[in-house]
Amino acid sequence: MALRMKSVVTAEYLLRGLHNHEAPCAVCYVKSRGSMLMMPARNDCPSGWAEEYHGYLMTEHYAHKHSRVFICVDKDPEYVPDSHAVKNGALLYPVEGRCGSLPCLPYVDGRKLTCAVCTK
Repeated sequence: MALRMKSVVTAEYLLRGLHNHEAPCAVCYVKSRGSMLMMPARNDCPSGWAEEYHGYLMTEHYAHKHSRVFICVDKDPEYVPDSHAVKNGALLYPVEGRCGSLPCLPYVDGRKLTCAVCTK
């Protein structure tokens, strides 16, 4: 009897190789669609909207004393080749759901939040 293991890809696995690398800048522009929105805590778009990509909601560390900007980082992130260095610049961390600040259902305490970038 052969055992089959279910492969589970987590945010930690996808983001592990990005530590201390610079992220390339990306701009979402679709000439035929004039509106763009980022849907936090989802990995799909509302009816009538086109999904450009989905991934993980990220921001700086909660202990850093800066204003918060939340961005959607693609589920298949890239980094600038040969950019590995400890510069402690704009560091990105996955956003986790926490019971209390969010209702426990449908969120799971401690789970990384997904996101989707949609155009219309």
